[in-house]
Amino acid sequence: MDWLMLSIVTIVTVGIVGFFLKLAFKYSNWTEIYVVYNATMFALSLLVYVSQRPPISVGSPGFNYALTAGIMMAVGTIALYLAIQGGKAIVVIPLTSLYPVVTIVLSYFILHEEISLVKGLGVILALVALILIALD
Repeated sequence: MDWLMLSIVTIVTVGIVGFFLKLAFKYSNWTEIYVVYNATMFALSLLVYVSQRPPISVGSPGFNYALTAGIMMAVGTIALYLAIQGGKAIVVIPLTSLYPVVTIVLSYFILHEEISLVKGLGVILALVALILIALD
């Protein structure tokens, strides 16, 4: 599969995740959902590890960046669960889905990646969308 098809699969599956999380909150609290969700992710991680046997270089820059990303994802996931628990999925999910704006800004300032006029306009429109979605 090429990157575009994989991106579409990501959009669809992650979109479905938000929907099922909101349904889960009708029957469970955030801690139960967090544990079940992450236990599932851990089981699938073990399956990938057993089937692929990737080398893991503890302490390497790649390991440290992945560890930091995992910690950020855990904090973000807890914040997302609490937001979904207290808010409407129709607002929370689109708002939290604007996280790529943070990646774009960090990539521009730290990695010195270029932001074209069109991409810059996309970031501005995403920020406008954030404001419009948040209005109730």
